[in-house]
Amino acid sequence: MNSELMMFYNVENLFPPDEKDAEIKSSGFHNWDEYKYHLKIRKLSNVFRFIEEDYGQLPSVIGLAEIGARSVLEDLVNENTPIHPYEIIYQQSNDSRGLSVALLFDNDKYTLIRFDALKFQLDENVEFDTRDILHAEFLFKDKKLHVFVCHLPSKREKDIKKAQRNYILEKLHETIRDLAGKGEPIILMGDFNENPDTSELQQFLFDHNGNKMLSNPFEALYLNNQFSTYHGKKGVGFDQILYTENLLLEQLHFTTITAEIYNAPQLRNKERKNSHYPQRTYSGSRYMGGWSDHFPVLLHFSEH
Repeated sequence: MNSELMMFYNVENLFPPDEKDAEIKSSGFHNWDEYKYHLKIRKLSNVFRFIEEDYGQLPSVIGLAEIGARSVLEDLVNENTPIHPYEIIYQQSNDSRGLSVALLFDNDKYTLIRFDALKFQLDENVEFDTRDILHAEFLFKDKKLHVFVCHLPSKREKDIKKAQRNYILEKLHETIRDLAGKGEPIILMGDFNENPDTSELQQFLFDHNGNKMLSNPFEALYLNNQFSTYHGKKGVGFDQILYTENLLLEQLHFTTITAEIYNAPQLRNKERKNSHYPQRTYSGSRYMGGWSDHFPVLLHFSEH
């Protein structure tokens, strides 16, 4: 049986180490030094090892959020990591916190045709200050496949960026609708800063004629109280992977597609009462020494 894994992971503020004497710390963290940085790189590399042990394979396409520089991606694919030969797709955004999304992929399986960074600006008079969306076009099994990676504006400060987030969703929907209309398979992964049952993401699944265009298996997981991260004590399902199910099954010859929030025990808090939470790197200014404040999410494609 042939199978493929795809993964999305918000890796929580993955900045290079801060310069010792710099007045302004690019990471915004307290004492983000070489030791803590390289420990985090090793921990993230181990996530791929755990997945390979559990699934018998590595994810062949990996979307990442909260990337602070290209150099951290180069460290993630160094010769000591399981994803050593993977190619990097990255373009720095004009995000106010200096963070961007990225894509890593196995070039033995996927041939990159092209990629671009999409900016959807709500107001021309206001400087664009959020993450770009990466759009990569691949050849896979001699068929075209589009992969989008997004990290939409957050709900911070009483959701001041809600209008911006909705505008980006609306414009992204147009882009995806055009591609789906041409019969080209699409995978959209990211941190949407919206739960999958919200009206905005529910509407996103349909074209203008009311026909189902995208599937989102993470809605069922969320409604079953499986969460990818927590805001305070409230579980949320912001991390999701959506796809054009019929086009993927027909053109790429998969028979089943299953979704999972990869909340392996190694990635969770060690305290018993909080053991369902991801073990994060920082909690405010306090260094926690963990992996990320999000769990990775996976799609598993099977072909019988």
